[in-house]
Amino acid sequence: MRRELARLREMLEQNSDWIWEVDAQGRYTYASRQCVALLGREPEEVVGRTPFDFMPPDEAERVERIFGAIAAERRPFAQRLNRNLRKDGTLVMLETSGVPLLGSNGELCGYRGIDRDVTEREAANERLRHIARHDDLTGLPNRMYLREQLAGRLAVGQRPSVISLDLDGFKPVNDRLGHAAGDRVLREVGRRLADLAAAYGLFAARPGGDEFVLIVPEGAEVAPEAVRAAVAASITLEAGMVRVSTSLGSARSEEPDDTVDALLARADRALYEAKKAAKEADR
Repeated sequence: MRRELARLREMLEQNSDWIWEVDAQGRYTYASRQCVALLGREPEEVVGRTPFDFMPPDEAERVERIFGAIAAERRPFAQRLNRNLRKDGTLVMLETSGVPLLGSNGELCGYRGIDRDVTEREAANERLRHIARHDDLTGLPNRMYLREQLAGRLAVGQRPSVISLDLDGFKPVNDRLGHAAGDRVLREVGRRLADLAAAYGLFAARPGGDEFVLIVPEGAEVAPEAVRAAVAASITLEAGMVRVSTSLGSARSEEPDDTVDALLARADRALYEAKKAAKEADR
């Protein structure tokens, strides 16, 4: 029996996952030595405290609310992600799984479970999510992310406006100076629109080509002149200074059953009419 207990303890202490137990109040009653690798803390520094003591305040509030509901139903849980603070102040992302410990009368006595460090995995996943939702040239949100944003706002009853714009005079830059110069112009326009979005509380995206879109939240405003001025400022290239201008078309969500497609289509039609009017005025 002593040999078996010693073997079991050795297995627990050498496991790459952190094995733990908490009581009904969420206080650790057991912590394997892997907590040193995960949290930078000895087991005796962990026992008697709760998991929330090792989380940033906002994360502790979020996770405590979730686990409170789980414990109230005495349910097992698996692969719950939570951010924790190591003893040196650095963040570590843990993946937590556990099962309830029940008494003879079915009362909750605590939980037993494991934590594993998934910081690198989640960082890689976050990079992939960012790549999937952002334009690789300008760094702005792409068409998919733009649609997600609009859909989310409409779903909660918001009435945003959309400003569609494309660049006038961009094709000659591409044709005369080459695609590298054109890319430089697009990156600079994207940076300016990102700055404008930050200043006015907007959402800026590049669906593709020389097209850009701004989402104006309900209650926010931005003057068309401010958008035009941001784009029209001269851009320095190796071949010299160039300028491009922009045409704008805007649409506001007004109907309760408005859709992403309908709102974007109205903004595109307004942009087309603006470009048509500008050409007629130049004749």
